[in-house]
Amino acid sequence: MEVAQIWELCVLLLVAAGYATLAITYILNRRRRKPQTERSEVLAECERCSVELVRDMVPDVSVPEYRFRGMHLKMSSIHIGFDNVGVKLRSNGRCILEGVTGEFQPKRVAAIMGPSGAGKTTFMNALCGRAYYGTVSGEIRLNGRTASIAEIKPIRGFVPQDDIVHPHLTVREQIFYSAKLRNPEGTASEVLENIVEDVLNVMQLLDVQHSIVGNVETRGISGGQRKRVNIGLELACRPTILMLDEPTSGLDATTALDIVRSLQKLTEIGMTVVMVVHQPRYSLFTLFHEVLLLGLGGQTVYLGPSTGALPYFKSLGFRMPVHENPADWFMDVISGKVRNEDTPSLKQTELASYWKEQAKPTADRSAGHRHATTADDKFRFFNALDAKLESLGLGDVGAITGEHFSQILQSAGIAPSELACAEMKKRIGFEDGAITRRGLAHFLLCLRSSFSRDAMSDIPNWEKDMEASEASASSVSSRETVDKKMVAKRAHWWPQYRVLVHQNAIRWARLWQQKILSTLLVTAAAIMFGAQCTDKLVPGNILCPLKINLSHLAVGLMVGVACLQIFGADRPIFWRESASGVRVIAFFLARVSVSLFDVLLWTYIYTAVWMACASAPCPYWLWLIAFRMSAVSSAGIGVLVSAIVPEHSSTLALASVILIMGGAISEPQAISEAAGSFKEVLAFLSPFTWAIGENYLAVINMQGGEEAVIDFALDIVEGYKNIILSMGGEYLGYVTAAYISCGVFGMLALVSGYLALRFSYRGKQA
Repeated sequence: MEVAQIWELCVLLLVAAGYATLAITYILNRRRRKPQTERSEVLAECERCSVELVRDMVPDVSVPEYRFRGMHLKMSSIHIGFDNVGVKLRSNGRCILEGVTGEFQPKRVAAIMGPSGAGKTTFMNALCGRAYYGTVSGEIRLNGRTASIAEIKPIRGFVPQDDIVHPHLTVREQIFYSAKLRNPEGTASEVLENIVEDVLNVMQLLDVQHSIVGNVETRGISGGQRKRVNIGLELACRPTILMLDEPTSGLDATTALDIVRSLQKLTEIGMTVVMVVHQPRYSLFTLFHEVLLLGLGGQTVYLGPSTGALPYFKSLGFRMPVHENPADWFMDVISGKVRNEDTPSLKQTELASYWKEQAKPTADRSAGHRHATTADDKFRFFNALDAKLESLGLGDVGAITGEHFSQILQSAGIAPSELACAEMKKRIGFEDGAITRRGLAHFLLCLRSSFSRDAMSDIPNWEKDMEASEASASSVSSRETVDKKMVAKRAHWWPQYRVLVHQNAIRWARLWQQKILSTLLVTAAAIMFGAQCTDKLVPGNILCPLKINLSHLAVGLMVGVACLQIFGADRPIFWRESASGVRVIAFFLARVSVSLFDVLLWTYIYTAVWMACASAPCPYWLWLIAFRMSAVSSAGIGVLVSAIVPEHSSTLALASVILIMGGAISEPQAISEAAGSFKEVLAFLSPFTWAIGENYLAVINMQGGEEAVIDFALDIVEGYKNIILSMGGEYLGYVTAAYISCGVFGMLALVSGYLALRFSYRGKQA
């Protein structure tokens, strides 16, 4: 008894330490919000003041509004080529995509468009290796080598059409955890913070960075902001290729335009953006560098610059009405709803043939204007700085001090805060309170880059690197070989597990109201089931085994139902994270680890309240051990059901399993009649048989032994003894044998749940 009490004390301390850790994690997470917000504000002010300073000195210069600090891509660029790509459904062999040929140039925004049923999403899934529902034919090339984009997960981002995000995390938390999980192990925390800041800025989410995302039940950010978070999760991994499935669907025209403009900024740092778009307005349509138009049947009817689509269809004899949206008109032409004036007999099914036969329009493959740094540029900036200093009477100074720099800012009408001014000085490279003219001129010159190239940049030799980067950015002809070994590396499960445990601890704390309600329901059930056991928990009472059985069934059913939330509603989140490189074992163990503390706590509360209401005659630890066996086993069953049964049917499925195991085959009368029959085999396979049997036999042993049992219950006692003794109970004791059996059953249920999560819906984890 003393050993059991010491063990229970250790478990209790473990649970208390676990809850203390969860609370501390949540408190520390909240305390980090204020410094994060202040840092974001300082960085934004510093960027704004730097841009204003450049425009004051060299008014005609083009300077980006924001420079990326952490978004340095893992590969410089990737050229995507595809020849005769087609997809046939495995279910009926129908061809839904056929003969799509072309290429997507690096560092550009490409749009895939077409009427409903044209195979837009199917084509993107074929490129990404996600078309699990069909057989893909044709050839896909990456930088000239035959490969699939699915092979390069670490440098590929895929944004699903639905906004699959964590509803109980803030915007910043979502992006931070994505960056932590999907960037190489050992990435410095400062780099991760810079990545998060970059994503928040480019997706215009700074104002809501500490807002809960929310869902239908919990009010959170707006739909457009949620769409930006959905994209931001993929940007956090710094992909070289970003694929998006209808990122503008369900948004108003202005929000859709803002999102595409944000994505267009990413091409400046080398990213290739490919998206499926549905019914864009023409001002948005013209933002795409190139457009792939698919006709009905999944065939190409146009591939080229967005500005070349209208002239091409007009050259075929189609006439667009005045004030018509060209993007919508293209869809009408492809669908066969527009009559061809020059060739009335032309059918929409012939557009693909026309595209193959006619000479394709020459695509303007320039990646847009790039700011190449030249000697003339340097000369202009040096002269501009000299002129500014001359106008302030500082023409003779050799080194620019902090006071001199303040005068320069004031002359430009710039009044930064003390923190922003200090940040600017750090970035410029002030040492011992001064900077050379050359150093300040170089800082201003580097503001033309899309990357941050200042003294605080994590890139060494930033001046030379800026020149090399700009030179490479101006040319997209060189193709870097895609090394499978380099890009196919996946993080180990242990670092991911730690990140996911931290993430789930935050989620757990945010759901405190749900936890309190669940605890109150457990308490209410303990009161009701305990009250009906009063004066009946003695060997001489005919109802004793039945009351013990019902009490175990109650705690098992409640814990099992509560554990359905572990994976049920968040299965789409798991599919997305698994497809992004998160290991299944890390995701599974993190969810189970945090939920285990709730299961143990509810067992403590249920046992205490139930004992008080039932006036139970035996010690607390005796009942606790037995109830915990039922609770933990039921939790394993709940995890298994949540992993394999759809959410809408999981509660019914779990209730059926628990009622069969804890009632139909483990009910006392069934146990007494099961000797030597198939019912005994079924009872042997139920964890409730072991937990209830150990509990009942322990009660008998502590209250007079079998001599105190009434004749009617002797068969029940023998039935439980036969099963428990068959697993070494005679040598190990009832408690140990039951512990081992329930532990094995719970472990098998968890392992089965993991395997179900790992191997079911494999296509959605691609």
